Amino acid sequence: MSGEGRPVEQAPAGAAPAELGDGVPKMRVFLWRYFRRYVPQATLAVVATAIFAVSTVTLLALFRPILSDVLQADREDLEGPAAVLLEQEDEEDSEPGRFEEAFGFHVDLDEVFETQLTRLEVALGVDSENNVWFLPVLFMVVFMMRSLAAFANGYLFQILGLGATNDLRNDLYERILNQSSSFYSDHPSGELISRVGNDISVMQNAVTNRLLDLFQQSVTLVLLIWYLLSTHFRLALICLVLVPVVAYPIVRFGKGMRKTSHRSQERLAELSNLVAEAVRGHRVVKAFGMEGFELARFCEATARHLKVKLKAQLLTYASSPVVETLAAAGATAFLVYAGHTVRTGELTPAQVVQFLTNLLMLYDPVRKLNKVNLILQEALAAAHRVESIMHLPNPIEDAPDAVELAPVREEIAFEKVSFAYDSTAVLQGIDLAIRHGEVVALVGVSGAGKSTLVNLLPRYFDPTEGQVSIDGTDLRGVTLRSLRAQIGIVTQDTVLFNDTIRNNIAYGRSDLPLEQVRAAARAGYADEFIETAPEGYDAVIGESGLKLSGGQRQRLAIARALLKDPPILILDEATSHLDSESEALVQKALQNLMAGRTALVIAHRLSTVQRADRILVMESGRVIEEGNHEQLLEAGGVYRRLYDLQFRDGES
Repeated sequence: MSGEGRPVEQAPAGAAPAELGDGVPKMRVFLWRYFRRYVPQATLAVVATAIFAVSTVTLLALFRPILSDVLQADREDLEGPAAVLLEQEDEEDSEPGRFEEAFGFHVDLDEVFETQLTRLEVALGVDSENNVWFLPVLFMVVFMMRSLAAFANGYLFQILGLGATNDLRNDLYERILNQSSSFYSDHPSGELISRVGNDISVMQNAVTNRLLDLFQQSVTLVLLIWYLLSTHFRLALICLVLVPVVAYPIVRFGKGMRKTSHRSQERLAELSNLVAEAVRGHRVVKAFGMEGFELARFCEATARHLKVKLKAQLLTYASSPVVETLAAAGATAFLVYAGHTVRTGELTPAQVVQFLTNLLMLYDPVRKLNKVNLILQEALAAAHRVESIMHLPNPIEDAPDAVELAPVREEIAFEKVSFAYDSTAVLQGIDLAIRHGEVVALVGVSGAGKSTLVNLLPRYFDPTEGQVSIDGTDLRGVTLRSLRAQIGIVTQDTVLFNDTIRNNIAYGRSDLPLEQVRAAARAGYADEFIETAPEGYDAVIGESGLKLSGGQRQRLAIARALLKDPPILILDEATSHLDSESEALVQKALQNLMAGRTALVIAHRLSTVQRADRILVMESGRVIEEGNHEQLLEAGGVYRRLYDLQFRDGES
């Protein structure tokens, strides 16, 4: 088999795929294809992130000179052990030495800042008298730089995130449009709508809002920790020893959120599918009085979705209290230790305040990164589902060496064609040649293989065995666009769009003049009812053309096919749902449509195929009888039996 009929293996509903955790590197490669298009914006965002982080630490470092120089918290005002400690601070400081011993290098950020501040004051001619205004102004300037960097960073990440996910959504929709017919039978419309709509939106939210925090807060957190360690190494270690304790629940909550998010998205796809089915089949629902039944099904699905969403919210809201409680425990331990060191003269209250301010500033990045983790897990689950659609193989694609198909001149040939859905044989060894300009009808009971046979011609499927060719060229060796450009199709389930009558007839060709559209409508016997509409050709016909009758919809479909002017025509039960009056008009339109074209006609009503050049009777995937109407009646076989069943009571 070509693989066309095989079902796609899917995880059970509500189950998170096993590779969600293990496939992160693969996911990065998949997403990188879209983010790499925005490398310039990402580079500028990195620069803005660095400026934001440095500005944040600079604001923290400015507290000390503002306290001492602007607010006059001079050393002379301090008494007791704190004053002694400050006097000794210039001579000996053991903490930087411990930092250097631990990391092999030493950078005292306070020292670096004071050096740069002194250079700036010298360059600007600022003395101690001017510090009362200089330092506050400098604080304001740095704060404005930080705000500007935050704005630039945020907007650049919006460009990056919205642009990349928009490209991904376009590619996903293109992939869905180009898939084979078996893909649509394996994937309900509600699921596909959820993939294109909800899943991409989840990813979009994560990238635009949380990816910013991931980079910005991570860099800020690193610099704040560095500043904390360089200020008082031993005390910083005591405070940071709780980091693994805080990180563990963050990781655990993240894993739970990823699994729960995947289940939530599955349930949402189920809801979308139920709504789509009920809307499409609303007449059947009403005819059978099944509104209550459909509502009950929907309520059961929403209950399942609610259960999963509540679990996700439980994880979301439980994570913050857990992390905050652990942080509060750490703060309590810090205060106990700090109070002891102040009493023994190892620290001054001013140092404690500065250190505590640093710790408090650390909390905001940690809190935001915790939220980032939860939302990114949800986005990873959505990305996995999108990727699974994007990577599904499509057996119906152009071959690398595909050529343009020339218009049919001689014949369409089915040569030893067989086809099977999974292990179920549908067509078996079909040999059929259709001459250019010939009208061939296919009749037989339901399930005989008629629709499958004609669906091989536009390559909705490929044969399991044998080949279909036009003028000796295997259809698998020609481009799909050139092949399908030569085929017009009118089916029993007319597909129209919620647009104007003109746009439905000229489908995708808005540049065509109205007169050309009107000529096709006249040939399809649709012009009469169109002209009587209040808005004429500009009338909007509603979803699936529900504002029109069945006969009117069919005549619009015929007009659309006439405007395309294809050399090959497929009519699949084009009159099966019509009353006698509508059928008569449609039959006239079909005669205009088939004139001078090679046509394959499927019909259960034998009255519609009596004028065919040739009639093929199919049964169990084989052609069992062949001839024109009179020949088949005289043969007294299956065709005669079908004819008698339909016309014995005078039906026509």
